[in-house]
Amino acid sequence: MDLPKTSFMIRPSALLLLLWACIIPLAHGSSLQEQAEFLAGIPLPRESLLSPLQKSPEYRDHQRLLQEQWAFCRRIRYDVMQQWGREHLALNPASRGVLRYLFGGPDFLNAYAFFPDTRVMVLGGLEPVGDLPPPEALDPTALGAALKSLDEALHTSLFCGYFITSEMKPQLAKSSFQGVIPVLFTELALTGNIIESTQMIRPFGSPGVQIIYRRPGGPPQTLYYFKADLSNGKECRNFLSWLGDLGPGSSYLKAASYLLPLDAFSETLNFLLNTSQLILQDDSGIPYRDFKTGEWRIQLFGVYTDPLAIFQRRREPELQVAYGTIYFKGMLPFGAGYHVNANDANLLLATRDLGNALQQPMPAMPLPSSAVAMSAVASPTPKTKTTPSTKPPPVKIRKALPVPIRKAIPVRTPKPIMKSVLHQVPFPTHTPIPDVAAPIAIPVTAIPSTPPEISPQTMAAPTPVPTISVTPPEPPLDSVGSTAPQTLPSPALPDPVPTTTSGKPID
Repeated sequence: MDLPKTSFMIRPSALLLLLWACIIPLAHGSSLQEQAEFLAGIPLPRESLLSPLQKSPEYRDHQRLLQEQWAFCRRIRYDVMQQWGREHLALNPASRGVLRYLFGGPDFLNAYAFFPDTRVMVLGGLEPVGDLPPPEALDPTALGAALKSLDEALHTSLFCGYFITSEMKPQLAKSSFQGVIPVLFTELALTGNIIESTQMIRPFGSPGVQIIYRRPGGPPQTLYYFKADLSNGKECRNFLSWLGDLGPGSSYLKAASYLLPLDAFSETLNFLLNTSQLILQDDSGIPYRDFKTGEWRIQLFGVYTDPLAIFQRRREPELQVAYGTIYFKGMLPFGAGYHVNANDANLLLATRDLGNALQQPMPAMPLPSSAVAMSAVASPTPKTKTTPSTKPPPVKIRKALPVPIRKAIPVRTPKPIMKSVLHQVPFPTHTPIPDVAAPIAIPVTAIPSTPPEISPQTMAAPTPVPTISVTPPEPPLDSVGSTAPQTLPSPALPDPVPTTTSGKPID
């Protein structure tokens, strides 16, 4: 007896559903969030197309290395920066508006630590925007090489808190993960954010990317990155015009190569001063003398020491004197900018005084005799061997290479500047911020002082990241741009732990 034909046939509707179920996942590929978590070393669910790729030896090496370096970054810098930001920045409404972080390259981590609630964050630098192909589309060899290049590009940032333009550009140009997009995706995932969309844009001519992200349960936030030259010229003016259309906001400057004091960057300098309601920076940003009398409330944190030897002419005697006045508000429990140790890091927090916005330049402050003497010693002739106690000894310039993570040396918090200086210096007329708490003196573990042959230059999860012992890297030489070389200072510490860095000297 013949059976009904329907027993031997798949109905057209059922066949269509089967094909849809098989083809659609392959057509859509991995999601943006899966790609970001994959790069950040976060385990993915089994049903993810990227889950099988996380089992390869190359990926496991990448995952282990990134976990260790991120745990180190959180322990010595990131978590403490978050707490400091909650105490000193979060109550200011400007911290939740538009944040301009120029000269920062793809450094989302540091900006997000201080300004996690900013509605719009704009990053600028010389690094190319790049692209991120779906990892599942790469063959195993190309994927392994791309992950290794990503590790090298993030290495110095996670250890020292800044990117090296000359180091990162070739690393991310020679692999399948090109430009800053893979770096930004990794940083967003490490900090527990969810990526909703990404779009390549050119609103003023220069290439850029727009990323919409959010914290779990939080509102959408926007991250922009643009590759743009910020020196005076048409490209700079177009960028600043577009940036100005976003409205006034906050500005963050770190490891900015001391470019803003130069005449060639006057347009960017004036823009930041005229449109910022809040400015947070280290001493490599806007010169202290450019904060006009009565227009800004100044707070100084940390300790002012000599800039790197290659930036010696950028030393600011006025800023040194100001650290002995009522503007000084306490020490820093973390490194900042080129000063990766808390021992000699500094931050200036300027908030606009809307009630007394005078438009007069700040009068030059006469230096006390002790400061004049120190200034003379700080700039010796080439033949003299005399150096101030705060200046690090000469070191060889070498290229940074990845190093094994072994051990960190505890850093002692330096003593505040002697208050006796207050009686020697006439106060400038900036509006001071009243003291609300004693100077911060929080013990912190950070990168050790100058090791032999060094350069001058949580995984996002609800559970705490365990403490991991590491050895910090040897800082590299950088080209002028969104980042620059770094030196490790030489505070009075126990004998430093030698590192295993190596590399050929750079001209």
